[in-house]
Amino acid sequence: MPPVILAVLLDEVPYGKIFFRTLFYLPAVITGLVVIYLWKSFYGKEHTDVLNSIVLSIPAIGYIILGLALLTLFGLFARRLWMQQVKGVSIICLIVGIALFFFSYSFAHTIITKVNEPWYIALFMRNINPYDWLGDRKTALLSCVIPMVWAGMGPGCLIYLAALKGIAPDFYEAADIDGATFIDKILFIVVPSLKALLIINFVGVFVASWKSSAYILAMTGIDPKTKVVGLKIFEDAYMFLQFGPATAEAWMLGFMLIGFTIYQLRILSRLEFKTTGTDKK
Repeated sequence: MPPVILAVLLDEVPYGKIFFRTLFYLPAVITGLVVIYLWKSFYGKEHTDVLNSIVLSIPAIGYIILGLALLTLFGLFARRLWMQQVKGVSIICLIVGIALFFFSYSFAHTIITKVNEPWYIALFMRNINPYDWLGDRKTALLSCVIPMVWAGMGPGCLIYLAALKGIAPDFYEAADIDGATFIDKILFIVVPSLKALLIINFVGVFVASWKSSAYILAMTGIDPKTKVVGLKIFEDAYMFLQFGPATAEAWMLGFMLIGFTIYQLRILSRLEFKTTGTDKK
């Protein structure tokens, strides 16, 4: 979803579109290992490291406001989907919004519980202890995923941006006449138009994500907090020399990925593809 969101935002930028497209594409031309070590330096444990210097400057109420903003945004999507009888996706949106709120609130809760001040004073206080992003079980795996998402947003964004250009302006004009909001246009015009492309990219990203073990290994090593399936297979085979269990785990993983891909392609085969060009008479 991050490339889709970025593509929608870039499509709405009135000036400097070429500059922003180039800027967001640049991480894709950097070697993956360079990206990992760059972000690893951001996740340093000291006060002066990039991420800690930003996070430690935010008071507790800032995290609460951020969590409420995310919850409100996903709540608006969930409300519109519920009104259109898409109840399953609506519930998922609401759950994601609640999860993001509690994740953001957990940083505020850490500040409030550590200071010996009334809550209304603690809300405006900041944390003085730097975070160990790669050492905390709550943030370790997410910290490994973010650099890979950041590096992959550029190419995906350009693909979705090109697809957005193929949506006829008549759809947006009809939506404006019916009183549709910006969220309505995204949910009921943009997403349905990009459905086939979303499935294709999702299959590719899902399968590629299982091959990201090398990046996690470079970021944290074989740490129990970030041990994914690929690292478990590597550990069993080359550290404990248990080639039998490692081979079985690899075959199971391969069959799961093949089954998932076949299921997604069956869904894709039932979709209708349309060209983005105009018909010539």
